[in-house]
Amino acid sequence: MTINPLSSNMIQLLSQNGSMSSDADWLTGAGLSDGNFSNILTDALNTASQADIADKASSLELLKGQSDDLSGVMIAAQKAELSLNLALQIRNKFIDAYNEIMRMQV
Repeated sequence: MTINPLSSNMIQLLSQNGSMSSDADWLTGAGLSDGNFSNILTDALNTASQADIADKASSLELLKGQSDDLSGVMIAAQKAELSLNLALQIRNKFIDAYNEIMRMQV
């Protein structure tokens, strides 16, 4: 059984063309100037949706008796939950940043 870590999905989601020059660039956000809010949030929601679909499919297989891999079902459920939490946190951070900009005096 292959488990794809969410961290690699995060890096692909936030990086330009799927490649960052270094870990320092990723931590500082360098190279993210082209990504706008709608693209980042859409990608995060798509990732969450795909994880949810995989979770539902594996749960359905277990309920039908087509699979006996309970650990795979639990892992798929955790991936779906983490992906949704990631999308929500990205949205919350952008809303907080927007609200902070709106509070600035011009």
